[in-house]
Amino acid sequence: MQNQLDDLVRYLPDDEIKTLIAGEQSIPVLISEQSGPSARGSAILLPDIGLQTAQLQAFSELRLILNDYGWITIGSVSPQNSIGVWQLSEEQANKLTSKPTSGSELVSKADSEKVQTQLKLIINTLNNEADNYPGLRLFVAQGATAGWLIESLDSGSVQMPDALVLIAPYLPEYQRNKSLAEKIANLNVPVLDIWSEQDNRWALATVQKRQQAARKYLKMHYRQRQLFGLYGHQPRENRLAKEIYAYMTYLGW
Repeated sequence: MQNQLDDLVRYLPDDEIKTLIAGEQSIPVLISEQSGPSARGSAILLPDIGLQTAQLQAFSELRLILNDYGWITIGSVSPQNSIGVWQLSEEQANKLTSKPTSGSELVSKADSEKVQTQLKLIINTLNNEADNYPGLRLFVAQGATAGWLIESLDSGSVQMPDALVLIAPYLPEYQRNKSLAEKIANLNVPVLDIWSEQDNRWALATVQKRQQAARKYLKMHYRQRQLFGLYGHQPRENRLAKEIYAYMTYLGW
């Protein structure tokens, strides 16, 4: 966390960075207010686990574009990935190799609980900061962070926002990844589900299932959108911001 804070301080203006306490850790938080006279609300941005500082900075481009659409943006780091989440034991590796769809436990229960505990602390800290601003509360979550956020919202361990944007959500485990579609469909919150052909195989594996589950469970206010043929951070972030703006406008916000 300290290394990420030091890197962000080098890249970004001092007045856009705050250091907040999440549990026993200090986390860097990027805050940027809306460009116009009134705010729609606060957008909390949660990048994918494992992103490097340069990528975090690129993801933060979204916050500046959303400012033009009337959102106060509050961005931070993702839970740390140095707790063994991506590591396989020899037994797990052999099981996965012999039958990839067997649901081999790629993420242990203990490691998953650690990630969700970190995520809860980060979100609670960002929510407390967002309480200083008026309007609605929007979560924008990416990748595996979005996957664990879905599980946390499903279990009730994290406070439900007013709207949720998921960017290529996934979990690196067959059964848990597969279950995300049903959990998204049963969340009592409007969902904008974003995917692209550049997503990893875990996220691409559930694109159709997520849409099917929304129809099956009659989910209100679910929209899935594809980002077509966009390469480079700025074009993607611009398009993503327009999709978010269009969906929020559709909701009447």
